[in-house]
Amino acid sequence: MVDHRHVRGLTAALEDDGAGLRPGWRRAERGSAMLELALLLTVAVPLLLGVAGVGLQLGRTLSATQVTRDVAHMYAMGADFSLSGAQNIAATLSRDFSLTSTGNAVLILSRIIKVYQADCDGAGLKSCPNLNQTVFTQRIVIGNSSLFSSYFGTPPSSYIDSSGNIKATDYLQQPSLIAQGFDAVMALQDNQAARPVEGYFSMPELNLIGVAKGGGYYARLLF
Repeated sequence: MVDHRHVRGLTAALEDDGAGLRPGWRRAERGSAMLELALLLTVAVPLLLGVAGVGLQLGRTLSATQVTRDVAHMYAMGADFSLSGAQNIAATLSRDFSLTSTGNAVLILSRIIKVYQADCDGAGLKSCPNLNQTVFTQRIVIGNSSLFSSYFGTPPSSYIDSSGNIKATDYLQQPSLIAQGFDAVMALQDNQAARPVEGYFSMPELNLIGVAKGGGYYARLLF
């Protein structure tokens, strides 16, 4: 004979015990969810920052390369960037960067030749120390010159006139006017000149998010 009253009592007791455990289960579930979210964020946040950083870097570097290419093309076509008008055009092209003396970008324009015996003879020099060397015949800097120095060297300012030109008697003789390492870039023939344009663009925001060490981008174009 089953005592239904006893069964009902046990059922009620079990329900009471279950009801008492449910709040604890909920707290455990909430804690697990928060832990899972924290673990997910440790992976997702750096990933999202990396994606944003790569996109930002790509856009800025494309802009920097484009302005360097445009100025290099104009320089190769004979534009005189020692004139303020031409420099203003370069500044307009560089809309994402500031090409001022205290700005965040610099363009370094050089004209380089290789010295042959005919050059020494034409200058009437008996001694020609820079024979068979690649040398600077012009140097123009647009922007903040303190940001970066050319990979080929920096001609002393005492040899550069107001138009950026260097006299033949100087570049044929002065070792400080040799363009270091340029032979590895281009082998110049007699009466041939190269006009490389180097650009450096400061991008400190990339350094903050860990995308690019040093926070800057270098571009070089040669026509």
